[in-house]
Amino acid sequence: MTETLTYAQKEQRKRTLISYIIAICLYTLLFIAGIVYDILRPESVDFTNRTLIVNIQGPIANDVGQGAQTKKDSVVVENPAPPPPPAPKPQAKTQTPQPTPAPASAAPTPNVETAPAPVTPEVQQPIEPWVPGQRGPGSRVSSSETSVLAPGEGQVPWGTGQEVRISKSEAGNSVETTLGGSSETVGQSLYVPIYLNMPLPATVPVSLFNAIPNEIIPPNTIISTADARKRAFLNYYSISGNEYRLTTFVPLEVREKLWEMLEDAGYNTEKADYKIGKTLNPVVIGFSVTKDKQLRGVELLQSSGDSDIDQSVLYGFKRASFWNKSGETIQGRFVYRF
Repeated sequence: MTETLTYAQKEQRKRTLISYIIAICLYTLLFIAGIVYDILRPESVDFTNRTLIVNIQGPIANDVGQGAQTKKDSVVVENPAPPPPPAPKPQAKTQTPQPTPAPASAAPTPNVETAPAPVTPEVQQPIEPWVPGQRGPGSRVSSSETSVLAPGEGQVPWGTGQEVRISKSEAGNSVETTLGGSSETVGQSLYVPIYLNMPLPATVPVSLFNAIPNEIIPPNTIISTADARKRAFLNYYSISGNEYRLTTFVPLEVREKLWEMLEDAGYNTEKADYKIGKTLNPVVIGFSVTKDKQLRGVELLQSSGDSDIDQSVLYGFKRASFWNKSGETIQGRFVYRF
């Protein structure tokens, strides 16, 4: 027997059923919206903190200026076919034709073979040898003023299009560091003088050696006596007459102390032996600063013409440090002029 429901109970059931239907529809709509969002949502790809390291063996002759050598198809030149022989002209008829004597024997016509067409060999242009200094459009660096180049990509962009240029001068030389970015996002936090890593002078006068003073930290703290500094100096120099001659190769990590001795004794670093009477090209170095302030991709882009000086500049440059708040890898260029 079916239970009879009151009007209030019927209305309550109706409201409950409608509530369930509305809840099911809402959950269905949310589920469909989640699927659509997952399908249409673009995937983010993090391209930051990627350094650009390019090894260049020298410029490569190319046609497109992208650093990739192009191979030209060889052209085969064929001789044109000989023109057909002209048709014989008909002889005029005469009233009394003379009989033509028959030849004694008809010789067979030899088959004439056509000579094969000569093939023009492909001519390869010699690759231009690398020399320091101003370079052409096929080079990594066309001049010391251009931005860093990469094969197949042209100029490396400076990110936002802005740049930070830091200029210094030391011991008669000039330094220029260019960083891609704004001054609020990237900069240099430590710079070590490059000239303190350069090759030492071949000879030092006795008077200059005798003038080497104590090493003092201001105001009056002696950290190394003059005698101790002179003994360290004599590890690489030997007396010869009225001068001291360099007799042992000085490692890069030792040169700074010896240069400080000479500079404290009055040596003129602006007229150092390593650059007197020489024509040295600007040393150009490419590098990157990652978002975690690491120096990466340091590479010599242009040589000074002296490998010892190149290594000195590279060693001194790597002792510097930079800061980077841009959140991405920043490209940079370092130029050292003599």
